[in-house]
Amino acid sequence: MKKKIGILLLFLVIIGLAGFGVYSWNYYSRYIDVDNIYPGVRIQGMDVGGLSLEEAQQKVEDYLDELSEKTVTLQVGEKEKSFTFRQMGLRCVNEDATREAEKLGREGNIIKRVLEVQALAVRGKDIPLEFTTDADKTKKIVKKKGRSLETKKKNAQLTRKDGKFVIKDEVDGISIDFGANAQKLTELIESPDWDQQDVQFAMDYETDPAEHTADELTAVQDELGTFTTSYADSSEGRCINVENGAKLINGTLLYPGESMSVYDKVAPFNAENGYRLAGSYENGTTVQTYGGGICQVSTTLYNAVLRAELEVTERQNHSMTVHYVELSEDAAIAGTEKDLKFKNNLDNPVYIEGKTTGSSITFTIYGKEYRDKNRSIEFVSETTSTNGPSEKRVNDSSLEEGKTVVESSGRTGYTAKLWKVIYENGKETDRVQVNSSTYMSVPKVVRVGTKKPEPEKTEKKPDKKDNKKDTKKDNSKNNKKSDKKK
Repeated sequence: MKKKIGILLLFLVIIGLAGFGVYSWNYYSRYIDVDNIYPGVRIQGMDVGGLSLEEAQQKVEDYLDELSEKTVTLQVGEKEKSFTFRQMGLRCVNEDATREAEKLGREGNIIKRVLEVQALAVRGKDIPLEFTTDADKTKKIVKKKGRSLETKKKNAQLTRKDGKFVIKDEVDGISIDFGANAQKLTELIESPDWDQQDVQFAMDYETDPAEHTADELTAVQDELGTFTTSYADSSEGRCINVENGAKLINGTLLYPGESMSVYDKVAPFNAENGYRLAGSYENGTTVQTYGGGICQVSTTLYNAVLRAELEVTERQNHSMTVHYVELSEDAAIAGTEKDLKFKNNLDNPVYIEGKTTGSSITFTIYGKEYRDKNRSIEFVSETTSTNGPSEKRVNDSSLEEGKTVVESSGRTGYTAKLWKVIYENGKETDRVQVNSSTYMSVPKVVRVGTKKPEPEKTEKKPDKKDNKKDTKKDNSKNNKKSDKKK
């Protein structure tokens, strides 16, 4: 009995296998033995089932073209710059993905292939695309676009408009390592986690903070010192030079500990820098030079600096006196030999304003008032000696002997001191010498005539004897004529 049951089971198995074989063969003939990619196969999420190899390749190429036009946006803070994947040389690493899709369900015996194809139809299979970039193109485009995201650090700026201060915030410097960021971007593209969409790429960068901030400049509100001089009687060229010098210095900002050279601010003295020819001192005489009159600019500023009580580190007086300030209140500029230099010795920034009106120049120094309101100062010029001009006589052969002409009246020389007088509640409490000055005297020049007078010319008188002879001859002739008529 058992033997019969075993034979029966074997028979059934054979019948089953035969039936499955027939089914498999029919399934194979209908669904497997075809040229197209089997259903359920995807490439990077794209359904390629039922497509020929060429159709699948075209579909992938279209996808890559579309992907190449998607963008990478470089970000540094709120600033952005974009470019396409094509510009960084994006390319697919596994270009044979379509052939891999085509091979699915085509290897092994019929049964194995039928089972695999059925599994594809049920569960599907996705073949991911892999990408990389051209290293040189990526670095080049990242640098080209990223440069505009870099910034040079800038200190806060202070200007004065319509009598009010305007503060512009500081800017921190930003520097970018473009090579490192290009490598980081490439690694993102090569990662299997990339969703193959537009990329928002936050760049790595280093910050270089500004040295001076807007908060520091809010302290600049008070007038610390001001001074005005007149150039109303100056020539046109000198007026232009004074106004140009004021413009070049206007807006200067000095932080605590910083120094300023007037020469460095106003030089060079040439037409290209806005100057005209005008009179200036040279070796005891007045000559025409570009920038003539610039000393009035430095002198006016010097007096404003004194009243703000900043630290004067260099100052020289003129060789001769000037008319627009008292003795020892002047500050000369002569190349690098004579300069006005001073230092902000205060705890807060100071701002220098230079203004001209067409007839006067004013410098005002602003900062944070640090002096007691009951304290005041004034500056007093003291003449310590006077040296009148000597007389220099110069022979002049073009001038008649005995005559004299005053060519120049000369200048008186002086020595002087400048004092700072300090008051508390209106009473003098101290007197401090600020400087001392020596002004040369210039001789009076007198031209003395040396030309000798020319002798007078006289007319020659006719000889009396000759006159008598001529008279006799004339009378004789007249008598003869008379006789003939008769």
